[in-house]
Amino acid sequence: MRARPLIALAVALALGGWLLVARPAHPPVPPPQPQQAQTPAPQAVTQRPTSITARLADGSAFTPQFYPDAATAIGTVRTPDATAERLVLRRDGAERELRRVPVERYPQFLGFTAADGVLYWAESTATTAGPWETRMWKAALDGGAPVSLTTDAGAAVFFDSQFDLVVAEGRLHWIAAPPDDSDRTELRSVSLAGGKVTVDSLPGRFRWTTWPWLQSADVQSGPVELVDRTTGQRRTVAATAAETLGCTPAWCRSVAPTASGNLFQVLRADGADRRRIPGEVNAVTVDVGLMDRYEVLTELADEKVRVLAYDLRDGTMKVLAADVGVVGARGPVVFWSTGAAAPETWNALDLRTLP
Repeated sequence: MRARPLIALAVALALGGWLLVARPAHPPVPPPQPQQAQTPAPQAVTQRPTSITARLADGSAFTPQFYPDAATAIGTVRTPDATAERLVLRRDGAERELRRVPVERYPQFLGFTAADGVLYWAESTATTAGPWETRMWKAALDGGAPVSLTTDAGAAVFFDSQFDLVVAEGRLHWIAAPPDDSDRTELRSVSLAGGKVTVDSLPGRFRWTTWPWLQSADVQSGPVELVDRTTGQRRTVAATAAETLGCTPAWCRSVAPTASGNLFQVLRADGADRRRIPGEVNAVTVDVGLMDRYEVLTELADEKVRVLAYDLRDGTMKVLAADVGVVGARGPVVFWSTGAAAPETWNALDLRTLP
């Protein structure tokens, strides 16, 4: 029974071929060295984040999972008596409970996205009839009861990406593992009004990126394949055995280990304009180039973590916050906690407000 809390994530982990590949027998060739351009010193932004306390009115600890905008936080909260997990929306000082699931069902809330004033998410739970169930939900951000769209989610796979759920062409889209061991991806979708789920199959292992493109998801090193689901167009982004690539149709991120730390680079999806991002940085999210403009990073400075935004447009670096705890980003919103030992405040900044 202790394995059940991993219900949705275990799907991805069980697909060893999706995430693991054999290491090469020969020493890897280092990735191409980009031309070193003079990088201006990081500049602190003047935009102030939107801040909320890390606890609800009843004293329960609130952990944000998603911000549709900087003023609206969606997060999980355990009830004071520890019997249920709640999904709560916070905005303008008000608290709105969207879902409450008993803890014995090991609930997980995943894959958040929002479009046209509506929030969408996946809810995975343990059931008496089987090991787990994943249900797709929606709720208007300005009020109203949540609506279940479908329980026919298949073996849905989540990568903690803004593209785990995609709203496009009047439907909610996600990917799932096939019911057998075949090397293919199920592309599932349901009408935004709910109803019958459509299931298409694509050879290979893929995950959604910027619509209507998918990125290959079965390698940790080597080339990345991009597929336009609408036209069938395919692009291959070359890589060395030493680097791990993640891509959208516009930008790629390259990370390669070196003797002194990771070599962190960005390049266009056609292989051009390869640049090294200076410093010992780490990516905040699996998503590359938020809004096709920013790489959101963390860096240790004076023994404190700060949040950075590298502007792909002009190569400048912005300091969003210093001395932070937990950091997250999804879509255009970056969020982080502050507090000495535990989160005391959650802060959110919309990248669209930066100059």
